[in-house]
Amino acid sequence: MIKVTDLSFGFPQKDLYNKVCFQIEEKDHAVLIGSNGTGKSTLVDMLIDPEKYLYDGKIEKDPSVRIGYVAQYVQHEGCMSAYDFLNEPFALLLEAADKVAEEMGTAEDMDEVYGRYQDCLDRIDAVDGYNADTNIRKQLAIAGLTAIVDTPVDKISGGEFKLLSIIRNMLLKPQLLIMDEPDAFLDFENLIGLMKLINQYQGTILTITHSRLLLSQCFNKILHLENMELMEFPGTFAEYNLSMLETKVEMQEQHVKDVEWIEIQKKVVEKMRTLATNVDSAAKGRQLHARVSYLERLQERAVKNPFIEEHDYDFTFPVKQEDWPEEGSTLIDVKDYSLSYDREILSNVSFTVKAGEKTAIVGANGTGKSSILKDLHERYCPQAETAFFTQIYEDEEQLSGGEKNLKQLREIAAGNASVLLLDEPTSHLDTYAQIALEQAIDAYEGTVIMVSHDFYTVTNCADRILLLENNTMREMSGRAFRKMIYKNYFESDVFEQEKLRKEREIRVNALLKSKKYKEAKELLGL
Repeated sequence: MIKVTDLSFGFPQKDLYNKVCFQIEEKDHAVLIGSNGTGKSTLVDMLIDPEKYLYDGKIEKDPSVRIGYVAQYVQHEGCMSAYDFLNEPFALLLEAADKVAEEMGTAEDMDEVYGRYQDCLDRIDAVDGYNADTNIRKQLAIAGLTAIVDTPVDKISGGEFKLLSIIRNMLLKPQLLIMDEPDAFLDFENLIGLMKLINQYQGTILTITHSRLLLSQCFNKILHLENMELMEFPGTFAEYNLSMLETKVEMQEQHVKDVEWIEIQKKVVEKMRTLATNVDSAAKGRQLHARVSYLERLQERAVKNPFIEEHDYDFTFPVKQEDWPEEGSTLIDVKDYSLSYDREILSNVSFTVKAGEKTAIVGANGTGKSSILKDLHERYCPQAETAFFTQIYEDEEQLSGGEKNLKQLREIAAGNASVLLLDEPTSHLDTYAQIALEQAIDAYEGTVIMVSHDFYTVTNCADRILLLENNTMREMSGRAFRKMIYKNYFESDVFEQEKLRKEREIRVNALLKSKKYKEAKELLGL
């Protein structure tokens, strides 16, 4: 379907790809992963419209391939109902066919009109247009959006409209559907809906995502972009992660042997160089040149694999100071809090936050999570030094969304705040940065109040949950929230599976640092 060969490209300020190769084949559910700023969005844009770019290598694409695209950010369009928004392209196709059919009664050139009519029928057939109503209602049910079928799109949440945009693209049956971080800012319910939509989709998909839930549940091909190179792996993310760990163990063990052998060869080269200097012999010179070339090949082979290098993420938050609020003391006391815009959002909500607690505010899009966090920052935390992580971060540098968030987190880590207010802190972060952030939050001795839609971040970091629903707030423990999510959405404990995967990776890395290669192999079953 699409074949990329020896693709090299970059901007004046940064090289992105160096002779990368991969293929997207029919029925692939492929995911493009990689650290923040590696050029994932640029790569998919090149696949969609290669003529916009000057690059080396080949991008081979069948010109007849229809590509659907869902961007990171989608805007609400008009005030039509959710159903009409999904049905609009099909209604236009059927209307066009009806108009051509009307021409047949008075047409002088029947062959020309019939040709246009047949073209309309072919386009309708390509998207199963005559069954649009059934298909629309089926997709809405899969995504859990049946309740909004008659709701105007300007009255639904951004997450719901994002799902509608994905459904509309799927219904149009492109040969390849490309989605750039389709999970960004989706609430729990909508993320589950997206997972189900991807898994039931019969066509070919290429998705950029950092969502550990989607990575673990949805894809059968991994494209890993890192350090200007790309690794193509046919299999699930769990299989890829295990394969990379196995490769890491084998490479590091070989690296130690290579270093030892390189040191021996260096001494041999020095002896040969001394001998060649003292003895005027063409043969000795050729032998020295051959040995130096061999040494250079050894040194080149010893370079680390770009896909298994350690990622330098350090979000060590401020160390506890004597003037910080005493742990367990009441830090925030909110009574009868209400919030409304064009409608009532929250009514008479009361809660407290104690110093040292890790609290997550969760709920569907539009329930007031970000607004209440902003009010906590501006009205309820004046007695403590706070740091506020915002979804909207202005920066003059040309940074990706993930790079902006990394910069913001590092600025917070460099401060001295005893209270962290974090609004969707894992959004756009790669999986390595997400895990590093969770570890930093866990180690931090201050108070954390965060808004998050990330299942893993909430279950890994929060001691206490403030759940916003039905215009009010319900409190529960982190443990109770995890049980509720598991019961409502999953057939297996995906949180436990991710925890075990992460623990295995940490244990293997610790063994490698201690050069205990045999134990690392045993842990991986090698």
